[in-house]
Amino acid sequence: MRRKLVYEQVDVFTKKPFRGNQLAVFPSPGKLTKNQMQLIAREMNFSETTFIFPSKAKDTDAKVLIFTPARELPFAGHPTLGTAFVIASKKKSRTKKPEKLVLELGVGKIEVNIKYTGKDIKLLVMHQPTPKFGSALQNRGQAARALGMEAHRIVGGGVVSNGGDFLIVEVESWEVVRDARLNIVEAVRVIERHNVVGLFLFARLEGKRANVHARFFAPTLDVIEDPATGSAAGALGGYLARILKFPLRLQLTIEQGIEIRRPSLIFVDVTCDRGMVSEVTVSGQVVRVGEGIIYLS
Repeated sequence: MRRKLVYEQVDVFTKKPFRGNQLAVFPSPGKLTKNQMQLIAREMNFSETTFIFPSKAKDTDAKVLIFTPARELPFAGHPTLGTAFVIASKKKSRTKKPEKLVLELGVGKIEVNIKYTGKDIKLLVMHQPTPKFGSALQNRGQAARALGMEAHRIVGGGVVSNGGDFLIVEVESWEVVRDARLNIVEAVRVIERHNVVGLFLFARLEGKRANVHARFFAPTLDVIEDPATGSAAGALGGYLARILKFPLRLQLTIEQGIEIRRPSLIFVDVTCDRGMVSEVTVSGQVVRVGEGIIYLS
């Protein structure tokens, strides 16, 4: 008889189903090998798939492994929030509602705070690794070719790391972000040149509910365009705090996924202390959309 694995499907960074970023969560994967987990993630074909295991680390609720269709990641934003939502939903049905979870990821322990409206989970708040700043955008012309735009549309950019390495690219308007057309060959060259996982393209907004419009491209992860990228959103918060000369507090509302019909909202809160980024939190809503079974031969 073939082995059955149950999974739950959630949409992250949205309060409505069929928006945000899709995630498959396997709450009880048993003794899967990493190769099997990679095959399952490729079969699911979402930006990421997660697997929950018991953690041996002290004061930790679970160990979580994260896979894109191409490879394992040490950290990612929407899988962390979506997995925490699944764990908290199961716990609150048995005991009192958990207000905090600590997950063991490849980058170490990540704390997620949980806020409720009545019995329902309203918001999840993830404390991210403090960002580190790398080199500036080295070749605007090459980046422009990768994104299908003219070089003078690019305002600036650079590499930021917070468990993942991202190339932040700022352009002059949200229309330029909207009209970007990925050139995969050129994008892979830029990604390899900067040794990052993908390109986070953004423009600042005024007079809207969001103050940043963004898109994320990661073709080397087999994610051509991601609907919502929580880890890169935190990296962007650190980047903007730095170029704005480290304000005491910076709050961002990032809209993403609109161009691929999966609108998402990501909330970023950056705290600075004595001219340095001291804390970054990324928050969002999660909605459960389904469940299913995978059969293993």
